[in-house]
Amino acid sequence: MKERNRKYDVIIIGGGIGGLTCGNYLVRDGKKVLIIEHNSQVGGNMSGIRRKGFFFDCGDQSTESVGILFPILEELGLYDPQEWFQAKWRMVTEDMDVPLDSFDQIRAEFERFFPNSKSDIRKWFDFLESGCMMFKDIMESQPFPLAVSGKEKYRALANMFKRGFSLTDKAREAVSKTGTQKCREIFSDPRLAFIFGEFGYPNMLLFMFFSFWYCFLYDYWHPKGGLQEILNKMAASFQEKGGTLILRDTVDKILTKGSSVWGVENSSGERYFADKVVNTGNVKRLYSEMLDRSLIPYKLQETIRYAPVTKAVSSAFLGVDISDEELQKHMGRHHVLYWRTYSEPYDIYDPEIHRKGWSQINWTSMRDKSLAPEGMNSIVIQTFTPYDWMCGWQTSSQDPCARTEPYYALKERVLEDMIKDTEAVIPDLSKRTVYRELGTPRSLSRFTLNPEGATAGWSYDIYRIFMYPRFGMFKTPVRNLFLAGHYSIWPGGVVFSALSGKIVARGLYEGFKKAICF
Repeated sequence: MKERNRKYDVIIIGGGIGGLTCGNYLVRDGKKVLIIEHNSQVGGNMSGIRRKGFFFDCGDQSTESVGILFPILEELGLYDPQEWFQAKWRMVTEDMDVPLDSFDQIRAEFERFFPNSKSDIRKWFDFLESGCMMFKDIMESQPFPLAVSGKEKYRALANMFKRGFSLTDKAREAVSKTGTQKCREIFSDPRLAFIFGEFGYPNMLLFMFFSFWYCFLYDYWHPKGGLQEILNKMAASFQEKGGTLILRDTVDKILTKGSSVWGVENSSGERYFADKVVNTGNVKRLYSEMLDRSLIPYKLQETIRYAPVTKAVSSAFLGVDISDEELQKHMGRHHVLYWRTYSEPYDIYDPEIHRKGWSQINWTSMRDKSLAPEGMNSIVIQTFTPYDWMCGWQTSSQDPCARTEPYYALKERVLEDMIKDTEAVIPDLSKRTVYRELGTPRSLSRFTLNPEGATAGWSYDIYRIFMYPRFGMFKTPVRNLFLAGHYSIWPGGVVFSALSGKIVARGLYEGFKKAICF
């Protein structure tokens, strides 16, 4: 067993956006900080890869700011608006093709494709637009209250309540009903009920539909160099200010004395010591494998063990010999939501699950031509496919590193099918593909250690998630062991992971009541 001589003020486990945000704030305040990252690069679910000259975002394909992310990056000296491009959207089914530009335009397009449902469409968009515009007004008038501090926080909070007060009835419904329920109440055409009610994660709160549509129209962004570049800049800033970053190092054990933390131990038996430890990764693994379980109340252990996480995706990474002009004709947008069927893929024993529901087609190199060889383009196609699908992707194992010949055969079939299905949007795609690779939920879990290949932390299903309506879970039963990242905050995702990093960096030394209280 090897022991590092150097002692740190804080050790952060995980180099995703939550860990890097937390680390940057801490080193800015003069703390001695170590970030330990399992993968060969920082990024977590925001990681990207370059293959044969093509760059691909591996998990998240773009991100919103919602008055949180950009102010945090700006506060850290890492925000340049010239480096961010707005990522526009388009929705496609066999019955319709609608670019998402404005509510008036979208209403008119849907009424044209579904003339017998005009009154239902108007009713839905009357409800949706009012909530979305309230959201837009709040987001664009000031930063999110928890993204700022002092008097600015109170002003932002007061303004949020003032602007939301006029929509009290809608707000009450939005936090007590799912989007699926609302759409089934409004639409008699099951196709429209499905398109508008099932486009995201199962049983999402109606309130989240306001935020999704706000982002679709006004607030989805893709940075120059891909999302990985933003994380690389955060890592460089952290190190320039004196932080220590170690890659390809997996923390397997939290070291404790009594009920207090005093360091961590990696898979090689090396030990690093600190007064405080922040875990930004898999809380299930933290409580079941990394900690002395006698320190964790049994009820909490079982709650975390069975708490569902967000659905997993398979990602097809395609380098294509298609020019900008031709791809513009077929894609037209950075993101295309393509519904292949009007049925949601729920049965993990269904061998065709990867061909049902919607897929997301992402033109990664649309605005930054350095992300693909000259005259070519990078495309990522994503579709929901469970971690345990087809007997654990034909591995018969829960181990994300398990690989078998049937696993590779299934990967190849899924990749072929995803490319073939996408030819409804991009004709002859299979013939124009010069590089192809599939990342499965098992791939994501292998590189990030996220349980079951989770895409955004805990499930958004309000009937199942233990975090709802709890906002954050930053403390643990172990003294001086804290949580940040996807699994510390609800609803998780890129933006709230970054927010959790800021909250925890402040809460470690000023107290969490001061860090998050209104």
